[in-house]
Amino acid sequence: MDRGRFGISTRIFRAQPLRREDLAGIAAHGFDVVELVAARSSLDYTNPAAVADFQQRLAETGLALHTVHVPLDERAEEAVLVARRIPLPALIVQATTPRETAKALEKLASIAEPLQVTLAIDSASMSPIGSLVHFVEHGVDVKVGVCLDFARAHREGGLVDAIETVAEYLVSARLPIDGNLDWAAAMTTAQKVGFEGPFVFDAEPRGPASALLARARSSREKIRQWLTST
Repeated sequence: MDRGRFGISTRIFRAQPLRREDLAGIAAHGFDVVELVAARSSLDYTNPAAVADFQQRLAETGLALHTVHVPLDERAEEAVLVARRIPLPALIVQATTPRETAKALEKLASIAEPLQVTLAIDSASMSPIGSLVHFVEHGVDVKVGVCLDFARAHREGGLVDAIETVAEYLVSARLPIDGNLDWAAAMTTAQKVGFEGPFVFDAEPRGPASALLARARSSREKIRQWLTST
């Protein structure tokens, strides 16, 4: 497995304070990158000391921060400042109305660009996929990518088409830990459009995080088979 190809969202740890043991568990299950859900109840991203502590925990466990995912009720303009201390490839934001989303992204870009952070829209917050791509291309005056939610695209009946539609703008891929997706078709298409990851497993925090990690590891191994056999 190429390093950094698969990751885990910290959503699986609920809104409780994120501990070193949680990050160690991610690493122990063979994952290399983390998506931090920007919830102050989990990690106070507005507190420089808390961010520094998180940076140290990442270093200790050998994990890299891939994305910060900002819920609507959190502060994106402060969350992106994590990149002052920790390299951050992308900040994922939730869309609201096209006009308000464009305003928010244009404001965020002035902070993100100097920090070399790519802005991306969570595809689960703007549908259909064609409308999202149209917005990225014509609805906003700054460069924006897409975080594709595989489960949502599958439920809407067109995961393969969705991957192809967002290919040019694909920054991150969110995978369900469980699901009856056609992984062979999805991974073949991802490879065809040149996307190599990271693929980030995400799930609602139901049940112990250790059980979710074990299931994510099992799903990852199945997906790896498709990635290496095509």
